[in-house]
Amino acid sequence: MGKKQRSEGKVNTEKKDKKEKKRMKEQKRTAAQKVAARPMAPQDAPCPSSARTVVGAWDLHSHSTFSDGSASVDELIAEARAFGLAALAVTDHDSLRQLSPVRALARREGFPVLAGTEVSARDYTTGRNVHILAFGLEATPDGSGPLERIVDDTLRQRTANTLWQAWLLRRRGAEFSGRYISLDEVVVTAGASLGVYKQHVMEALTHRHHEDPDYQFFYQCQFKGESPANHDIVYPAAADAVRAICEQGGVAVLAHPGQMNSWASLPELVAAGLAGIEAYHPDHGPVDTSLAFEAAARYGLFVTGGSDYHGKYGAPASLGEAFVMPDEAGPRVEELFAREVRLS
Repeated sequence: MGKKQRSEGKVNTEKKDKKEKKRMKEQKRTAAQKVAARPMAPQDAPCPSSARTVVGAWDLHSHSTFSDGSASVDELIAEARAFGLAALAVTDHDSLRQLSPVRALARREGFPVLAGTEVSARDYTTGRNVHILAFGLEATPDGSGPLERIVDDTLRQRTANTLWQAWLLRRRGAEFSGRYISLDEVVVTAGASLGVYKQHVMEALTHRHHEDPDYQFFYQCQFKGESPANHDIVYPAAADAVRAICEQGGVAVLAHPGQMNSWASLPELVAAGLAGIEAYHPDHGPVDTSLAFEAAARYGLFVTGGSDYHGKYGAPASLGEAFVMPDEAGPRVEELFAREVRLS
């Protein structure tokens, strides 16, 4: 084949690719517009409860030692009971491997727990990160499920990135009250976690609470701004994450949209299969909560709420600082709890 023919072939291929991308983009836009034009009937739309109290409520967003929380599942359940919560969700980051152990512990303790995961993703149109809670899932024996393939890659990237950050800080001689970072101690601190997180680096080095001023100063200096250790990973597209959750038999919920300003992502996520939205969160004010209920009514979503509790590794101070009442969450979340007893 001559140079001219190769050049023409390349141009034709590029034109076809552009046409295909344009066609797919138009399909997504049309699907989103159709979904947006399908509001929920007023009588079915979720609405805030007139009597909100932590006693009898559900905290549907928390993290354990399986990811970047400092409390074990047993400790989370004990704390939930102490605060009068009626149910809990443990939503550790980017993994399905912890689901069966979480369910086994919940059954042993005799406490209603939704075993879920929080999927880290990104909307590449808005340029913002998006978090998706996933419920009603089971891990596959070989980890080949559509969501597993996505989150396993994220977890591998995060662990490698965190260990690189710790190595870099060690190499640069970063010091906290006379202590230097030990990679061995970071790994030991991670313990039961399925990955390694910056919280484990900070705990191994400082042995301080997340809210300690010196902890906060060191964290901002070493992991934010112009620090060479301020490096993130590549996340899956948010709509792809929602589709993968649905394909693996799960239910997808948009996490803390007010905190991450992910409102603009809603049409595409709903078109991909999003079923719920987190209305109550410690970083949500009244406006964010109101917007979430409005979005639920517009797109036919159910609402959830939770503390996003990480123990000593982050805010808030305890479980139950944000929650959803059973009547606010409604029958679709009740069905998730009923489904739990059938999941392994």
